Amino acid sequence: MNCRGKVAIVTGAAGDGMGRSIALTLAREGAKVVVNYRTSEQSARAIVDHIERREGSAIAVKADVFEADGCKTLVDAAVERFGQVDICIIGPGGGWHPESPEGLASAGALEDLQQEVAPIFYLMPLVLPGMYARGWGRIIGLAMHPRMLSPAYAYNVGKAARVQALLLAQEQAWKNGVTVNVIAPGPVAAIESLEGAVEMCDHGIAWQQRTNITPQDVAEGIAFLCSEAGRFITGSVLPYVFHG
Repeated sequence: MNCRGKVAIVTGAAGDGMGRSIALTLAREGAKVVVNYRTSEQSARAIVDHIERREGSAIAVKADVFEADGCKTLVDAAVERFGQVDICIIGPGGGWHPESPEGLASAGALEDLQQEVAPIFYLMPLVLPGMYARGWGRIIGLAMHPRMLSPAYAYNVGKAARVQALLLAQEQAWKNGVTVNVIAPGPVAAIESLEGAVEMCDHGIAWQQRTNITPQDVAEGIAFLCSEAGRFITGSVLPYVFHG
């Protein structure tokens, strides 16, 4: 799974979840990585430092991907440093409103819905034209397992909207050499430290002895879809099952 020479934006990459593992894994596969963060600057810098110590290329960019200006800042920084964007991983989404439909807090639920689709609507017009011009690109969104729904009505609606916002773009994208896919895991436990995430990325003992889905499992799927091995996969929802 080789992504050498490709430039990847990974949104929400500075936390302890899937974004960090995705950034580390794409860097492992040779991609130049834009580590996006909103508040966790120290964590983002630590990820970049690790990638650079291994002779990879990465930058940390502060940007709120729920806002149009934030998305433009992110893409502009990627293009200024690396010249283009080949891969765009869209992770952060809405919050958690557990109310049933009859007791729904509508304002909060609508905000969550907006946050699920806003990064897609803001980022695609910024990155797709360049991908189309080069005839190569990968758009991948993180959503939710299609048959393992949460108990929260509004959360489920937001994730469903995200999936459709991505999949309905795949036909035109495919005509221009770009694949659009969704990674859809069930619950995924965080990895407590950067060191732990690195060990997983390196396929160390923790990876070999894992008994359930981890952020690294998701990252490996994304690396596959971004490689030439995933060239003809588009419009898919790749589920990961939590072993409960």
